[in-house]
Order: sequence, then structure tokens, then C-alpha cells
Amino acid sequence: MRTSQLHEEEVVHTAAIENKVIPGAVLVATNKAGTLSYAKAFGQTGVSPDAKPLTLDSTFWLASTSKLLTTIAALQCVERGLFSLDSPDDIARLLPELAAPEILTGFDAEGKPVTAPAKNRITLRQLLTHSAGMTYEFMDPLLSAWRKTPEGSRTHDDAFMGAYLMPLVYEPGTSWRYGVGIDWAGKLVERANGGVALEAYMQQYIWGPLGMQDITFHLEKNKRVAQRRVEMTSRVSDSELLVLDTEKNVFAPEVVSYASGGGGLWGSASDYLKVLTSILRDDGKLLGSETVAEMFKPQLSPASKGDWMMFLKTPAGNSGFTGNVPMGMELSWGIGGFRSLEDMPGGRRKKGSLAWGGLPNLFWWIDPEAGVAGLYASQIVPTGDKKSTDLFATFEKDVYEQARAL
Repeated sequence: MRTSQLHEEEVVHTAAIENKVIPGAVLVATNKAGTLSYAKAFGQTGVSPDAKPLTLDSTFWLASTSKLLTTIAALQCVERGLFSLDSPDDIARLLPELAAPEILTGFDAEGKPVTAPAKNRITLRQLLTHSAGMTYEFMDPLLSAWRKTPEGSRTHDDAFMGAYLMPLVYEPGTSWRYGVGIDWAGKLVERANGGVALEAYMQQYIWGPLGMQDITFHLEKNKRVAQRRVEMTSRVSDSELLVLDTEKNVFAPEVVSYASGGGGLWGSASDYLKVLTSILRDDGKLLGSETVAEMFKPQLSPASKGDWMMFLKTPAGNSGFTGNVPMGMELSWGIGGFRSLEDMPGGRRKKGSLAWGGLPNLFWWIDPEAGVAGLYASQIVPTGDKKSTDLFATFEKDVYEQARAL
């Protein structure tokens, strides 16, 4: 195996850290043949006085990059015949809370929520492709208002249900809205496997087979992983960064009572690359070849694809999770991430690639045609931080240059 030296990348990131553009980042990449192996930690774990040098096993809140692993877990269960991608009966059987969903349409004169029964039934494919009628409450004014009502603020014995049992905001299968569908897919995996915790499932079927040791949903129970945690940093200006108060970081609480399959993982970049590598090389350790091929197929209906493309015109869509994909580039959604329908200009990923990101500027991609995959890991907000997405784009371009040179 050849370990490549991305000289331009090292110069760019070193300068960014010296100029306090970012506190640090971990960059990892590989190719299908195993002849390219890049892993580099730049900078510090944060900007506080006790920050330490970043390492390849530093712990990041993986945020929405968690979705890929939960998607893989659900697809494994499909392969084992525990449920199917397209059976609403399976959803009703294992997730009865979603058997007869209501769509939030507004509020009456007294401020009470007005809902209507959904005409379409929910499927796993819809949950995995953000087309099941769900969204995040912080991304939808109507749902945010619902949360403040007695119905929305009702206490649940099950914390998961308290967080994710909400009315739909559109008819399943007719639109695309980024949301909590993959959290429900994680709950589906738990129930289909006799109530096993999602952490235990992933340990047996994903982390164990790949030799992943630096990853968990429960930071409070894994001191070794917790001790390596990277600080969350907030950008004040181009050259000023502040430590984000972890107690106020509602997106990534350090103590949780359930596993959020859509955004609750903590782990290292080097461990995460093992997942990307397995899918890229189609090595059979996680999924069969037919299932991997299905992940890379466009999944959205014309109507859903249109709404997805509208999302890409928003700041969160254009750079927050996609890493500055050029505006107007044709994209769909696969199973696990967005799917490129054309080559990206500038020497980056090819048509047929799968990619996604996470709130604190994490970005991954898998490119079967070019045979490369990688991850850019940081812990800086706001989402879609321009300095970070530019650095990611430089890293990705350099990976392709090195891969072509082999």
C-alpha cells in the first residue's frame, strides 16, 4: 500500500490553522484498490487553553453522518428477511406508532393543531430517503409551533417517542424533507431484533466485523472515547473562534437515554473510514453486492426530486451537508446519501457517487466509478461554514489528483 502525501492539502490546512481559520480537522481517504491511504490530523481539538493536538482517533460528534451506519443496519435486516424496503405492513407491525399517521395542516382559532389522516402508508424506503412525510421540527415553522402546544409538549415515558413522535408535514412519498426518518429506521432495527439496543446491534454487525473500537452512541458509558472528544467551536469571524458551551449544545447532549440513529454517534474519523471503505470495495463484510448497488440507485420520484433540488438552493442544502456542490448540479437521493447524476466539475467526484455530511462540518463521499472515498471531519459551527467547505473541497480535489497519479 502506498501512503500518499497530499502536499498542497497539508500546506493549505497548516496555513488555515496558523491563521486561526479553523482549530483543526482530520482528513482520511482511500481507494478501491487499496493503493491510496491518506490519514492526517491537523491542528488542535479546539481553541480552549487545555486543547490538545488532534489525532486520528480523536472523538467527533458524528451528527448526521450517523445516518449512513443506521441505513446499513436497516439494509442488513432487509437482507436477513426481518422486514422489507417497500412493505407498509412491516412498518405497521414493528412501528405501530406510524401505522396511521396524521398530517399537520395548521391550527384552529384556539391554537389547537389541525391534522388530517395520511392517505399513503409509510415504507422503509421512504424513511431512508427522507420522503416519508417527516422533517425536523427546527426546520419547519408549523412543526415548531406544534411542539409548543399541549399536544406537542406532552410527556412520554419513552424519551425516543417524546423526541420523534410528531405529525407528518406532507403526504408520504410525495415530497422530500430532511428529517427524522432514519431515527425511526433505527428503532425499526431494534424492535425487529427482539428489542436489542441499536448500539449492541451495530457492535455485532458493523463495528465488530470492521474492527471499529472508537465509536459509540453513549459517550457517558465509554470513558475511553469520551476522553478523546473534540471541542465544539463556533465561528465569530474569519479569524476568531469560540468554544461552544457543551451544556447549551442541544444537538449533541453528552448523556442520552436512547440511540439517535439519525445523529447520535460519537467516533473517530479513522473508524468511520472503515465503513466507507467496506461499501466502496463491496467486500461483503457489511452488505451483499445487490444491496450495495441499490444504495447507489436514484430513489426519488419526480415530485420528491423536485423538492430535494429546491432544498439544495438553501444555505443548509447547498453547503451545509453537501460541501459546496455547484448550484444547479443534477442530484438525486440514493439510500444513505445524495447521489450525483453527473460528474462534479473541478476534478471532484464522478456521476454515481454517494455523499452526505453532518452539522458541525463533516463531509463524506463514496465514488464507485473513480474508486475513491473519504471523510473530512471537523467540529465547527455554523453548518455550512464557508471556510470549512472550501477546505473540504480542496481536500477532495487533491484526493482525486493523487488517485489519478497512481
